[in-house]
Amino acid sequence: MVRGVLAGVAAWVGMTAWALLGVSLAGFGAQATPAALALAVGGSARLTREVGPARLEGTISVLPLGVSLVGAVLLAVVLTTWPRVLGAALAFVAGLTVLLFVPSGDLEPGVGPTLLGGLCWLLVVLGVRVAMWWHDRVRAVVVVLLGACGLATVIGALAAVAGGTRVLGTMVLAAPNLLCVALTRGLGVPWTVHGPDVPMPSIDAGGLAPLAAPLWPLALVAAALVVAVAVFAGWHTPWVAGVVCCAMAALGGAAVQLRTGMFGIDLGVRGDLLVAAGAGLAAGSVACLLVAGGRYWHRRWT
Repeated sequence: MVRGVLAGVAAWVGMTAWALLGVSLAGFGAQATPAALALAVGGSARLTREVGPARLEGTISVLPLGVSLVGAVLLAVVLTTWPRVLGAALAFVAGLTVLLFVPSGDLEPGVGPTLLGGLCWLLVVLGVRVAMWWHDRVRAVVVVLLGACGLATVIGALAAVAGGTRVLGTMVLAAPNLLCVALTRGLGVPWTVHGPDVPMPSIDAGGLAPLAAPLWPLALVAAALVVAVAVFAGWHTPWVAGVVCCAMAALGGAAVQLRTGMFGIDLGVRGDLLVAAGAGLAAGSVACLLVAGGRYWHRRWT
């Protein structure tokens, strides 16, 4: 129980430090840390911003997966018994409650969405951790995906050498998001950007913007990752790839709803979830056959 509580506390401390680093480097300021934490657990942030004579008010919905994954890993790494799971859950809910009362700047956590999103985030993390207890294949697939996210963050940090601190801040917060867009685009999933061009807080990805990248290198990276998953998932690969690809299309996007006076504005970027599920299923099937064929010929010739 005590170790579970410590795991929950460690998750919040790690997420807070990572979010503080990211928002500070990206130019949002340390006061945006509570909003970044709320977003990282699936909540939303209310935005108030002066643009000339107009006042923009609205909500931001985006999951900074860099922060989310730091918390998920720290929360799950010591959870090997049910009492620890209970302790971690209690500590996380306590931290989530405290978060709602921390002062913020012009990015402010939304109470209802943050509570609901945080509880859903907790259930997903704990569910995946429990599945890792029972199935070695689940553990291996999760390790492959986390390794890909870690590699994306390292590559992004190297890109920041030329791009500067804003690029580094972007990679700290959202390198896994950019990876989600890149991998799904590589599998043929269309992404759409919608909304007018208005002054907004922006992020700088340097030369690693996946929506502008050519498709063939993204396709190669996506194929390599699906094959790596197939090595461990076996005949389960098609549905695993379908679920993962659909989740990437859902988690990698962003949405902003703004209102000024009588006028409302919707902005964002999103992937096609249905195409993502189909593309993942198809890619997983091909990868599964390739891996099975490779193993067959290896057994035959050795």
